Amino acid sequence: MCMPGKSYKACAYMHCHMLTKDTYCDTHSKEVHKEYKSNRNDKREQQFYSSKAWINLRNVKRQMNPLCEICMTKNKLTPVDIVHHIVELKEDWNLRLTLSNCQSVCYSCHEKIHSK
Repeated sequence: MCMPGKSYKACAYMHCHMLTKDTYCDTHSKEVHKEYKSNRNDKREQQFYSSKAWINLRNVKRQMNPLCEICMTKNKLTPVDIVHHIVELKEDWNLRLTLSNCQSVCYSCHEKIHSK
């Protein structure tokens, strides 16, 4: 399957009008990631997301599903940005490396999932 190229869009950071192919421009991407990471207090979880096992599984999932699985149900073709755990680690640690518990999603869909 050929991956569609990302087009430029405005940075999602409030009042920023820089164009980017990602959700945030280079300046705000680092800031948002730093803020996101600072809200994670679980050291075990932080270590897991840096582990070879997770990185390998995440890469396999991205290769299997290079498009956002939620957008595809709406007939939209959006490249994957994040591999999301359907059942969160804090709910069931044993599912952390279970491929069927992973979902390829774009930033927009991932934010909607976690805002519920």
